[in-house]
Amino acid sequence: EERPVAVIGASRGTGLQCVLALARKKIQCRAVARDASACQTAVFAALAAPLRKYVAFHQADVTEPGTLTPAVKGCLAVINCATASAWWRLPFQDDLNTPPHVDYHGAVAVAGACASSKVPRYVLVSSAAVTRPQDWFHMQRNALCGRIMDWKLLGEQGTVKVLDAVSRSSSSSAHAPALTIVRPGALTDDA
Repeated sequence: EERPVAVIGASRGTGLQCVLALARKKIQCRAVARDASACQTAVFAALAAPLRKYVAFHQADVTEPGTLTPAVKGCLAVINCATASAWWRLPFQDDLNTPPHVDYHGAVAVAGACASSKVPRYVLVSSAAVTRPQDWFHMQRNALCGRIMDWKLLGEQGTVKVLDAVSRSSSSSAHAPALTIVRPGALTDDA
């Protein structure tokens, strides 16, 4: 049986496009979202009926780390496209949809789940200009979106630290996946 590729944050944007691309290539995919029913509706609205058999749906939330291990268990790879949907909400600690919780802690939690489930590859989708604080795009996104670029960079750095610690550990209960960080920019929903 073919091991699936899990896509976290699969109900919209980049995550939805990843699910559609995998299914169109006839690659088994596990679409992971906070609301699996809404995710299924979005995927099936955009995907031809014969290709739907390549997609399974799983409910999990990057702000609830205990939900992540079952979501990624048995996967060949995990693509984490989850990103904050609420930006300037003060205080941050009261809204889990904000950048600190999703783009930082969530990214690190997914890395931990991948390591404990021995997933071979973890792909973290970040953002263009995340390492260029003087770039106009970086400044604009940070100003309007709750310092999202800073939190994404912290998510990248935290992920690397977690996976480095796992790789140095002599424990056989976890395995550090190969990490790929993608920093796209100007994405659209066009195929």
